[in-house]
Amino acid sequence: MSSNNTPSTIEKTARRVWKSAQMFIAFHKDQDKRHREEPKFWPPKNGNASIHGDPANQEALVVVKSADPEKSQDVQIKLHPGRIVVRRDADVWWQGVAVDEHSVTVRMADNTIIEVRHDGSVKRRSAEDETHVEADGSIFKWTEHAEAHMTGDGVELTRRTEDRIAAITADGVVDRSRKR
Repeated sequence: MSSNNTPSTIEKTARRVWKSAQMFIAFHKDQDKRHREEPKFWPPKNGNASIHGDPANQEALVVVKSADPEKSQDVQIKLHPGRIVVRRDADVWWQGVAVDEHSVTVRMADNTIIEVRHDGSVKRRSAEDETHVEADGSIFKWTEHAEAHMTGDGVELTRRTEDRIAAITADGVVDRSRKR
């Protein structure tokens, strides 16, 4: 809350999106160690849970309920020993976010994957193309039709297609056939 006890814009938005959160332990195997088709959810009485070493057996998670009953966009926050996974069943926007020691990875509803790594580099992969922005600012782009690269300082640009290569460098411009 702000100093005058009026909710901030962020607080107002958060109230409209989410209504409740509850912690659960999800047991993925029964007492005989057989895999369950659907996990058994158990709410710990004290709201405290250990993070199991193998999430395929047992997971600690928080289910955040949507405030809008027309949209079942509930979110699960899964707590694993090496990462935190936030997921939802969504037809648009993001479906999952995984945070680990070295990166944050987002899966979009169209199966595009965006990864922000510890060094500031970003990778974006989709069915149509792949783009990397390296920590030094250089950019690599691959599509079905071409490969492109720009150095971090913007001085050099290259583009390769099946039959041509073009480059802009500090020394000039090159544009030639790849098949000589």
